[in-house]
Order: sequence, then structure tokens, then C-alpha cells
Amino acid sequence: MLHQMNIASVTEYADFAPAETIELPVTKPQPEHSGLEIPSAIWKAMFASYAVFFAGLGFATGHSAGAIFMLTISIGYVVMYFGTASLLFNMNAPERPGLFQKGIGPLQTNTGSMSYGAVAAQILTIPFCLALFGVAMVAFRALLF
Repeated sequence: MLHQMNIASVTEYADFAPAETIELPVTKPQPEHSGLEIPSAIWKAMFASYAVFFAGLGFATGHSAGAIFMLTISIGYVVMYFGTASLLFNMNAPERPGLFQKGIGPLQTNTGSMSYGAVAAQILTIPFCLALFGVAMVAFRALLF
């Protein structure tokens, strides 16, 4: 209790000057222009993998109207997925490509930098597995029927 009284007595008579206000220059906020920074070779490999996947499914199962209808819906979903993302990204696309996209430096991420091979492996693993599945379906169809 005595300590609190001492603090009160010291602060009660202290002469506090008002804080200085600092005038900062008004600047226009800069939008973030971070691009996807994925080289076109990776995009082409990914879309080629999806094409092989759907072509394989088409050759293996596309002998009935129901299978063709299912493939058409699936292809439509893939087009919508990538088309919507492309439209939204291009509404405010970066003005210049990043260093990774030019092939000069690594891809900078929140957890550190990634090499070209690491980025390609991370992005293309699932599309390559889907393409392999499509080819396997054609092989099974050829061997079994």
C-alpha cells in the first residue's frame, strides 16, 4: 500500500508535456503485385498431364453415353477451376514477371526459397500421377477386353 501511495504522490505533481505530433507525408498505398511466378513449362506440363488423363479415361471408358457425359462434366469442372483462377488473377496481374519466372533466382516462399526442381515436383506430382492413371486405364482396357 505504501508503494502505491508513493507512485501516486510522484505522478500527481509531475509536469507532463503533451506528446509531439509528427507529420508524415501522405503516400498512396501500393497494391501487392506478386505474381504466380510459375514458368510456362510447368503450366504446359500440367495441362498436358490433364489432357493425357482425360484422353486415357475417354479411351478406356468412353464407350457409353453415361461415361461420355461423366467425362464432359469432369472436363468442364477442370476448365472452370483453372479458368476462374486465371480470370481473377488477370484482373490485377503483375506488371513484370518475377525472378523465378525469368529463371534467374529461386522461388521465394514464406518458409524459404525453393529451387526449380522442387517447385516442379511439388506442382506436377498429382497431375503426373493422374496421367499415369489414365495410361494405366487404357492398358487395362486393352489387356482385359
